[in-house]
Amino acid sequence: MHPDVKSLLAVQHDDLQIYALEERLVSLAPRLAALERERGKVEGTLERTRKAVEAEEARHREARGRIDTHRQLVERSQRQYESVTSPREANAAMAQLEQTKRMVDESERDADQVQGRINEMRHQVADLESQLAEVESRQVEARTSIDSDRAAIEAELAEARAKRDELAGAVPKPILTKYDRVRRRRHGETAFPLRGPS
Repeated sequence: MHPDVKSLLAVQHDDLQIYALEERLVSLAPRLAALERERGKVEGTLERTRKAVEAEEARHREARGRIDTHRQLVERSQRQYESVTSPREANAAMAQLEQTKRMVDESERDADQVQGRINEMRHQVADLESQLAEVESRQVEARTSIDSDRAAIEAELAEARAKRDELAGAVPKPILTKYDRVRRRRHGETAFPLRGPS
């Protein structure tokens, strides 16, 4: 066999090893993506629940503000009722007082309902935070394993590329250029040894 062909086949052997290592490196991505999806699912739910809590807290502040406003109306209505002199004015003031008291009761009921939802959501947030911590804790080993595998493959890849580059120096430039052009298209075995006088 011609020495140039022999050198080219040695380069190709290293190229095939490099392809195999690159495929192993790419195969780590789905494992990492699965871990990210699992974590992201819990994290997304946690984020949405936190935002919902913030929205309910804003509603609760509004409800408390309405209660304060309605209590002021009750006090004003009470003062008006106490200052009336005729039965007709007394009836009107009493109706207004009862109306404002109902408004206070409704606002307090609303505020209590909102507070109940907030308390429930806060428990959900605490549960989700625990779930997220558990997922992250459980994933530490898997992520460490993936990182370790990646580092090992990258080290092998660097070594294989250095060896390939060294062997490629022994192949004449025109042959290597043609080989590389075909290899990039095929991404596999490109040169084949022939037997006999060929």
